[in-house]
Amino acid sequence: MALRHPDRRRRGTGLVRPRRERPPARTRPAGEAARAAELLLGRTREITELLGDGVPDEDLLPLHTAARELLDVAPSIAATCADERGGSRGHFATLGVAARRIPLRAAAMLRRALAGTAPGTACALTDLVHEWCRELDKTYELRWIPVSAQTALHVRTMLDVARRVCD
Repeated sequence: MALRHPDRRRRGTGLVRPRRERPPARTRPAGEAARAAELLLGRTREITELLGDGVPDEDLLPLHTAARELLDVAPSIAATCADERGGSRGHFATLGVAARRIPLRAAAMLRRALAGTAPGTACALTDLVHEWCRELDKTYELRWIPVSAQTALHVRTMLDVARRVCD
């Protein structure tokens, strides 16, 4: 699971990858999936409660709309997570990252969209973004990886898969 974020020098985009996937000690599939679904719904609800009637500037309306769409699809994503029964530890770690990433992305987009018209809401969203980023970093020990390195890894992986399938 990757998170896109401007690199520290604002020169481009980097991918944030967990150094290692560390799912919680209890890895019962139904329990892990249910926890991911609950986390996603809880954070989505938290954002929705903060929003109120904030309307963005017209030029930031597409950003606001995209963030609202993320919030709108969260219940169906949570239902899909809750239905997961099989998979590896890594699979359930990925569900956990997604359950954290979707509301984080929505909150960051809404924060930017509402900064000019609803500064109080934007400030509250900023606090959520910072809190959730710290939690992600603590849980998954994130580090920056340049897009070029990530792309090269994907290409090598696909070439290896193609060689194995075609031989």
